[in-house]
Amino acid sequence: MKIAFVDIDGTILDYSRGINFPSEKTLRMFQLFREKGHKLIIATSRSKLPDGLKKEMFDGFIFSNGQYIEYNHEVLLNNHFSKLQIRYQQSIYEKYGAGAIYSGVNGQWISPVNKHLAIDHMVHFGLDPNKADSISLPFNINDIESTAATGVFDNVESMHKAKEELPLDWIIHVYEEESIRMDVHLPGITKGSSCMFLVDHIGIEHHDSYAFGDGVNDIEMLELVGHGVAMGNAIDEVKKIANFVAKSIEEDGLANSFKELFDL
Repeated sequence: MKIAFVDIDGTILDYSRGINFPSEKTLRMFQLFREKGHKLIIATSRSKLPDGLKKEMFDGFIFSNGQYIEYNHEVLLNNHFSKLQIRYQQSIYEKYGAGAIYSGVNGQWISPVNKHLAIDHMVHFGLDPNKADSISLPFNINDIESTAATGVFDNVESMHKAKEELPLDWIIHVYEEESIRMDVHLPGITKGSSCMFLVDHIGIEHHDSYAFGDGVNDIEMLELVGHGVAMGNAIDEVKKIANFVAKSIEEDGLANSFKELFDL
């Protein structure tokens, strides 16, 4: 039995390139992979699946860069911020003029402070701006159960100043191009560590574990599994540590690599 951990953005979908749904070939490769008795797991920074993907396509989910694990319809981990930690974060985001998004498997909460920044970021990743209000829950900190937070800024300097005021041991991924933002998670758990947890939990041999990704938050995952696959559109830092570099997402790189690696 093999297990494949697959990132979403830049790997299965890429809204910036107009790839809002998985290709037919990708869906077919996923189906054939599972029909052989292998396990297919989503591993993403997102806290839930986007509209282009359905839960029944997969055997399990690693959301929020590892903070949430679900396998075979059982929740194995749901590591969310405390109310105190959310209040503190929100004070920092407001101090530096950031919009804030708090995400968990039960919902999404968008701060009303500089909300336009948060919405602009979400539109970049596929949100219909007309649905912005309908997809978020009322912003009451006492109701928020968030495994991930995103601070969205209008300038890089403010973002780095805000980062310096957050706890040093928190896991923070900083982005300066598509949108100026940082994704924030609690310490001790990563996308890579959660992948390895599932490998052990299911009882799969290390050399039968595979991971597919394109971004900086995928590097550890690709390094820890038996076989790390970087997309052709991945950043150079990811390609350098990968065992295999697939074609780009526009060239159906994920489907082609599944076909080749798993003899589908």
